[in-house]
Amino acid sequence: MTFGQLAGLIAAIAFLILVVFACVVLNQLTKTMKETNASITLLTRDMDNLSKEVEDVLGNTNSLLEDINKKSSQLDPAVKAVADVSQSVIDINDSLHEVTEKVNARREKTQLGMNLLKTAGKAAVMSGITRFRKRRADKKGVETDE
Repeated sequence: MTFGQLAGLIAAIAFLILVVFACVVLNQLTKTMKETNASITLLTRDMDNLSKEVEDVLGNTNSLLEDINKKSSQLDPAVKAVADVSQSVIDINDSLHEVTEKVNARREKTQLGMNLLKTAGKAAVMSGITRFRKRRADKKGVETDE
């Protein structure tokens, strides 16, 4: 066997190993591609089912939102009435505070007047008693200290 034949034989064996290795890699690649296709098919089916369920949920959400909007618009007059009643209560409370302040002011004025009247009454009574004693003392001829 010559050197050229030996080199040809080594090259043929190397090419054979390369072909075997390529076949193994291609076989594994084929299996991987089949599994990938199966996964994509499964994912596509799941996405279709999921999109249908999402559409149903969105439809239900829209109908619930419409119902809530209708009910809230029906509650608007009640809320306005409660706000009006609240304002009326505030107005009544303010009026009661004003009346209470006026009554307290009148009572204080009345008490001041009564105190002045009591003081004036006491002074008048004391003055009357003093005059009475003075006259009595004058009738008896007794001098007083005043």
